[in-house]
Amino acid sequence: MSVPCGDAAGIDRAPSPDFQALLVANYAQLHRRLARHLGSADAASESLHDAWLRLAGTAFAGVQSPLAYVYRVACNAAMDRLRAERPWQSADGAQETLEHLADQSPGPELIAEARSDLQAVERAMRVLPLRHQHILVALRVHELTREEVAVRHGLSLRRVDTTLRQALLHLPLARCAA
Repeated sequence: MSVPCGDAAGIDRAPSPDFQALLVANYAQLHRRLARHLGSADAASESLHDAWLRLAGTAFAGVQSPLAYVYRVACNAAMDRLRAERPWQSADGAQETLEHLADQSPGPELIAEARSDLQAVERAMRVLPLRHQHILVALRVHELTREEVAVRHGLSLRRVDTTLRQALLHLPLARCAA
């Protein structure tokens, strides 16, 4: 045996809310809330406009919170708009978009060359006197000034310059770059 629902059972249904009128009546509150949620007043305005269009002729009886429903429709409209503005997320132009993106990371050849250069520098550094190593590292790696290096090592500026020049003459990359 089936139990009739709604009017057939003698129960009065609440009238379906006019969602467009509800949106208009609460526009300022919805706009503030959406602008805070979306981070943009313009996006909130556009979303509420889209929601108003979507709600035209919509009649749902039994909606627990009509204002929350209107807000959710506006949020969904905003998400749809965001998705539409991101062409790289669609499958249609994905291949074309990927072809325009260049891989900026170094390839295996550049990595191998850099490792080889680094090993050559390490070998050359091991042959240098300790003072030359310290001055070269302080100036080129730690980026100290010549004056700071001179004070730290108890040398004159001229001696710092001479030591740096002598150290650079022994490094393979310094000769290639010069």
